[in-house]
This record gives sequence, structure tokens and C-alpha cells, in this order.
Amino acid sequence: MKVLALFLLVVLWLILFFAVGNLPINERVSEYYLKDSPSSSIKTANLVTAITWDYRGYDTFGEETILFTAAVAVSALMLGGTMNARKNHE
Repeated sequence: MKVLALFLLVVLWLILFFAVGNLPINERVSEYYLKDSPSSSIKTANLVTAITWDYRGYDTFGEETILFTAAVAVSALMLGGTMNARKNHE
């Protein structure tokens, strides 16, 4: 049974490596980003900023909102714990 599972895992890895890994999809996207990012229509400081904020703006805004909410929640929990400790200590 273990040999069959290992065999299927190796076959799946080979299929993914040779079939999916050689698709030209990612090459076209990266060429598009590199070609269009320095243009005058995109007013960003560099290529990373252009991709992050111009091309993926909504996705990045959602991620930043989640990170900000998590940071505020952790800060509130930590501050709430110290406030309760101070009340109980007095």
C-alpha cells in the first residue's frame, strides 16, 4: 500500500512538473508587467509598487485591511489585559 501511494505521488509530481510547470502563462504576465509598468500612465515609484498597488489594488487593500484589523485586535487584547491587571492589583 505504501509503495502504491509513493508511486502515485511520484507520478503526480511528474505530471505537475512537466505539464503545468512549462505553461507560458506566467511568462506573458511578467512580460506585461515589465513592459507596461515604467510607462507614464502608471505614476508609481518602482516596479514592485506598480504591481502591488496599481495592478492588484483591490486585493492588496483587502489584505491590508485584514492586517490592520488583526493588529488593532491584538493591541486591544494586550491593552485590555494590562488594564484589568491594574484594576485587580489596586
